[in-house]
Amino acid sequence: MRRRLPLLLLAAATLLAPGPAAATDVAALARQEARLADAGWRLTTASARWCPATAPQPGWILSDPRRFDPGDRPGAERAYGARGDGPFIAAIAPGSPAARAGLAVGTRLAAMEGVPIPVFGDGPTLRIDAVIAMLAVHDPTAPLTVTDGDGTLHRLDAAPGCASAFRIERSGAQAAANGQLVRLRLDLARSIADDGELAAVVAHELAHNILRHRARLADDRSIERVRATEIEADRLSVWLLADAGYDPLAAVRFWQRHKKPLIRAATHPPRSRRIAAIEAEIAAMRTARVADPAARPPLLAALAPLE
Repeated sequence: MRRRLPLLLLAAATLLAPGPAAATDVAALARQEARLADAGWRLTTASARWCPATAPQPGWILSDPRRFDPGDRPGAERAYGARGDGPFIAAIAPGSPAARAGLAVGTRLAAMEGVPIPVFGDGPTLRIDAVIAMLAVHDPTAPLTVTDGDGTLHRLDAAPGCASAFRIERSGAQAAANGQLVRLRLDLARSIADDGELAAVVAHELAHNILRHRARLADDRSIERVRATEIEADRLSVWLLADAGYDPLAAVRFWQRHKKPLIRAATHPPRSRRIAAIEAEIAAMRTARVADPAARPPLLAALAPLE
């Protein structure tokens, strides 16, 4: 294993989680999870060749009955087709290893590589986080075997991608990245009708994880440093979008149409500066890739290792 599983599982068990979802949110949650699964799969795998850290990307988003109030779980079962207790597949990206393996939305996961999914308490996302931690120590270039709740084995093809998992939540920040996970709030996702613009938001948060911004801000959360990381994430998102087949100008369109989301005026750059940075990076990327179609983002060349 590339990293120590117990430590990763302990970290997963300490993640803050939102409360259960209301019944009226279930159908909307499922729809946005499907959109996020597709965007996350495309963005992570298309840029795997230049990401400094990779992980297996099955192409799924997971959920858990514990995310729903007990009285609302029958509605969740209907929305996802999930039965029984345990983490289950809430969405699958088309063309992903999960899709090619014949897995379906609602499939309950019991084990990975023959190892039962561990449980640390009864938090709503702890079992999902355990799966994320188990994936993080699996060789991304090797196939993955999962066991469903009926004991059937499923073999997933290897699919390395930029290291990150994805989740839709009902509360918390509108969009956030913690180094391992990209989270979008349900109301924000629902407000973005265009899939390219949604991908632009996801790419920005994924860029925070790729650039290890949470760790880099640990000792310096000055306004200037936070604003600098936001611009860096905007710039790297351009490359992620282009590699995944999205129009990188979708990021510009997002900021032109959505004037307030994701902004904390005291710490985030103004929209005009962000749009200018995105447009400049698009021009620089296009120039670089005319000379070398395999050109990598210059931001990564300047990324110093963490001690």
